[in-house]
Amino acid sequence: MSEIKVRINGRGNAWPVILGQEHPFYDRSNPEDLANASCSILKSKTDDPTKEEIEWDLMIDAGHGAVQYLLKNCNRIPEAVFVTHSHIDHTLGLDWIVQSYFKQFKKRYPVYATIFCWEMVKNTFPQLIDLVEFKELIPYQKRVVSEVQDVIITPFPVYHGKSAVGASMFLFQIEEKQKKIKILFTGDVLCPLLRDTDYSKLEGIDLLVTDANNRYPYPKSNHWSLLQGLNNQKSDYLIEFQEQSNIATFLYPHLKENISDNYGRCFDYFLNRPYSSDVFCFTIESFVKKIRPDKIVLLHYSGAEDEKYYNQHIFNAQKLTRWSKQSFKTLGLYSRLIVPYVNQHVYL
Repeated sequence: MSEIKVRINGRGNAWPVILGQEHPFYDRSNPEDLANASCSILKSKTDDPTKEEIEWDLMIDAGHGAVQYLLKNCNRIPEAVFVTHSHIDHTLGLDWIVQSYFKQFKKRYPVYATIFCWEMVKNTFPQLIDLVEFKELIPYQKRVVSEVQDVIITPFPVYHGKSAVGASMFLFQIEEKQKKIKILFTGDVLCPLLRDTDYSKLEGIDLLVTDANNRYPYPKSNHWSLLQGLNNQKSDYLIEFQEQSNIATFLYPHLKENISDNYGRCFDYFLNRPYSSDVFCFTIESFVKKIRPDKIVLLHYSGAEDEKYYNQHIFNAQKLTRWSKQSFKTLGLYSRLIVPYVNQHVYL
């Protein structure tokens, strides 16, 4: 019987191993382990399905190494790709996928993203303009995924630095055997731009797949961290960043020139109320306290800022797993934590 699961196509950050160096988490001799963070929601009967055994595949981000993973493991084109943001380490494989689809089927390939994200992707890959069927995602608004049955996506905007225009996290709701499965993919994020009512929609989700670039805060990296600081004390780096930021900082990548009314009005909630940085989550710790997911998958680990700014070791996968579980247990957070390997299938 077919089941819904999340497959890890890649787990790395933009440069998992810096050229000329080593990294304890990644195996530089294994190309599959150097793929950027990418996942698929699959419906299939087995853990390692063949092309024919996959009923459908919805791919979230297609950066470097993602297509090579697909070629090696099932050699199948996903039904659609969902782009969290336009940075090339999350989009590099998109051209390969789209061109493959068009050459085989002579049809445009479905790509879901916000309009600002898509405009940036078009600038990078102008050759795709006539080959893609763009499916616009509007912040906070549900959209039916038309390529498969019983799947709805809701994008929630995030801040991942000024250059990540239109960046979003994606909530997938899937009807399966009279049960509604909820999976949230954060993409790269420093803080989600969530309203009070949004947290209730995310509470108790089945799976959170999240950017875990750092263990401790360094906001200038434009990634959030697992914890708020050493010894459960709020980091000075985070305090300084929050004091120097305002609502314009976080909305800048979303409120660009020539913005449409249906997009711009999405952010009235933040513009029409007094600003406080405390309304945003800058750590996985604070986010998990609000939404209490059943399982958490940690992707995109680097640890470089932990080493440079906190004098903390960069971990291998086993140490990161043990440390994360112990840290969350100490905080009274009992979501099940997974530091995945490439090609791992996470069941829901």
